[in-house]
Amino acid sequence: MAKRGKLGALCQALLIAASVTALSVGAAHPQQANDLDMLGQRILDNPQDVDLNLRYAAAAEAAGKPRLALVAYERILINDPTNEAARDGYERLRRIIEPAYTVTRLEAGARYDTNAANLNEDFFFGVPDSTTYFAKLMIADEREFSGRRWRSILNATIEDNDEIEELNYGYLGVQTGPIFYLAPHIAAIPSIGAGIATLGDDLYFSEINLGYTLEGRATGLSYWLRLRGGYREYDPDPMMFTKASDSGPYAEVHAGFTKPHLAFERDTLTVQPFARFSSVEGDVFSFAPGMYDEFGIDVNYYYQLTDHVRASVGALLRERDFEGFDRTDTYLSPQASVTVQRLLPCDCDVRLQYRFRDNDSSDFAFSYDAEQVTLSLMTRF
Repeated sequence: MAKRGKLGALCQALLIAASVTALSVGAAHPQQANDLDMLGQRILDNPQDVDLNLRYAAAAEAAGKPRLALVAYERILINDPTNEAARDGYERLRRIIEPAYTVTRLEAGARYDTNAANLNEDFFFGVPDSTTYFAKLMIADEREFSGRRWRSILNATIEDNDEIEELNYGYLGVQTGPIFYLAPHIAAIPSIGAGIATLGDDLYFSEINLGYTLEGRATGLSYWLRLRGGYREYDPDPMMFTKASDSGPYAEVHAGFTKPHLAFERDTLTVQPFARFSSVEGDVFSFAPGMYDEFGIDVNYYYQLTDHVRASVGALLRERDFEGFDRTDTYLSPQASVTVQRLLPCDCDVRLQYRFRDNDSSDFAFSYDAEQVTLSLMTRF
């Protein structure tokens, strides 16, 4: 009887303990919600308090609300971009919240050019006009790999000229690298890449490269900056005894700024400065065309005329100084375009663009001008 009484008392104690545990678990979420509300009220009075925001972020994560925690970490980083706890929390939650995605963009069309070979009409008789049929593919993919979000990009281009076979061109390039969130709206992406190109249906060049990209947003402005260096190996031209371009390194800097609502609700300005330094050797009459320094800028202004029609005007300007040869080329190319958007059953745009191309060279033999009209279909999926 004594053993039976002790066993009954033990069972009763276990049941009471289990009941208390269940009640405490059931009360946890309401308690966390109360803590979150209380901390939220205190943050309204002092939104820059780092410790308060860290406690709020921890409570939000415990309550299963990672987006609220992300906002708290973001508030800290706006005022203190070097706060390690907030940066670690922000990166961790960004990887959790953002799903993997793949974006594909395809453009195909025809480009008519009055001087596709860039010849000086005073030196060459009967400069041919021609039409180039082209397709451009870009695939961007972001997903988590080994505990970090990675971005990979594939670019492919193919061009077929109806008159000049030597201008047929193809390119395939890939880049990949991890994403580091330096601040709420700033990311850094170091990358490694490779590419291969054909010209005139023969191998043109192959390359490897390393890059570093910064991208972000601030006060209605989005921006990016890319540094890239690589090494190119050109294939010999079977029609020549030496290569016009042989092999060597290059380095380039590209930047971009996009400002919507510049002067009106429906306009956008993009500005893209760039510089390139190429040391690709070669030997054509003691002139290496692959050795040059280049600086330029591409500026375009867009205006949304209607919900389905967008117009743009702009210009590309660049100056290229060739080494080992007394030659400087200044290239100016104004453009205007009209894009009809999302009128087809697919998510497609149709663009008609006019561009004037003028190259003013210190060596008159390399000066030329041309007119160009392009009609293309662009889609995203």
